[in-house]
Amino acid sequence: MRRWLFAAVLAISPTLAMADQSISGQWEAKPGHGVIMVMDILVDGHWFSQTVQDNKVVAEMAGTYVQTRTTDTTGKLVFKPVTSKVSAEHGAAQDEEDDYTLTKGGKVLRLVSAGEVTDFKKQPLATK
Repeated sequence: MRRWLFAAVLAISPTLAMADQSISGQWEAKPGHGVIMVMDILVDGHWFSQTVQDNKVVAEMAGTYVQTRTTDTTGKLVFKPVTSKVSAEHGAAQDEEDDYTLTKGGKVLRLVSAGEVTDFKKQPLATK
């Protein structure tokens, strides 16, 4: 079902800007307190994320983003949700501007938003 929702978002959303491959991929963060965040960033300027806390989905969002590179490994990302399903505890989906840094050869994506730091690890692509 999630994949159909994501496909629908891609079909109806305008592409804002192309991004480079350095930030594209499947990412996962475990910031603690029973929280797991997964995010798919596509090179065409679209993204999808899911946040789980204590084995309960508290947020699912999809939308577009704009990447502004400063160097090969740093820059800004502005995420704009187009669709969202969030719990009351999570709060409403809002545009988010993050400073990003890629480290460990592109395997770690550090996002800093309003002083809050989240490190995402790149996940290997699933093979059949």
